[in-house]
Amino acid sequence: MQFEISIEGPFRAISRLNGKLDSFSPVMKRIPMRGYENREKGRIIIVASSEDILDQELSVISGIVTETERALSLDPGFDIRVRNLAYSEPSAGSSQFAEPFNPIPSITIQPWGPELALTTDPKTIIIDPHHAFGTGKHPSTLLCLTIMNLIAKDTSQASNIKGCKVLDFGCGTGLLAIAAIKMGAETAMGVEIDAQAARAAKNNVGLNRLSQRVDIREGSWEVVNGKFDLVLANLVASVLLRTGKLIPGHLTPSGAAVISGFGENQARDMKSFFEEQGLTVTRQFTHKGWSAFTMNIK
Repeated sequence: MQFEISIEGPFRAISRLNGKLDSFSPVMKRIPMRGYENREKGRIIIVASSEDILDQELSVISGIVTETERALSLDPGFDIRVRNLAYSEPSAGSSQFAEPFNPIPSITIQPWGPELALTTDPKTIIIDPHHAFGTGKHPSTLLCLTIMNLIAKDTSQASNIKGCKVLDFGCGTGLLAIAAIKMGAETAMGVEIDAQAARAAKNNVGLNRLSQRVDIREGSWEVVNGKFDLVLANLVASVLLRTGKLIPGHLTPSGAAVISGFGENQARDMKSFFEEQGLTVTRQFTHKGWSAFTMNIK
């Protein structure tokens, strides 16, 4: 199985970065844009051929990207995205994603089909993945849903989901943002850097008749404004290490963050990283070799 790592940024900066990534056999493309030449963007595509080396290559690439950003005083920096991560979820219509299922007892995920009637059932989520991450079958997604359900049931916590504002950063299909509303959140924002996934998320929000309460935005932290009572980030470890620094600044003082997408063997490093950002890990969860944290501001 292959994994695609893509990096986008200003064309001249991308050209310089491309030379530093030569050992990864990058392919550089120009992205046509209207306007001045210095606003033209470029994209680098790198293919990792093995699941075993994906995280290692992402870590090295991320370090080179960060070093180049600093050398060029690039603000905002490069955007990194990954397709087909260490687990390939079943696509819509496949034998593994054809029937309704319960990732957690309180939620039913209904795969979308042309003949399916839309539902207003408060416990059912309709999902049409369109190859975006988030059918509900990946262990890290199951961890997030389980944790969200625990938070929703714990009325003693100030960060209880009911009535709160939720941010799903790297939302994929929008599943977690939609689930938050089903669990009682007032509003949710889903942010997704991949254009195809963002379109899939918007479509899923519409299928669940939640367009008035779930706002899907294409981009990264630059499209996020305000603070949230609950921040969800289910992302590969190397992406968390690049983007996670901004999570505390978007949490309310009593808010909570749920972080997932990394293996049990990476948990210690992830904990150290987020503690350096001013967050305290309050609980760790594991499932089938994957880990997740709940965190609060220190």
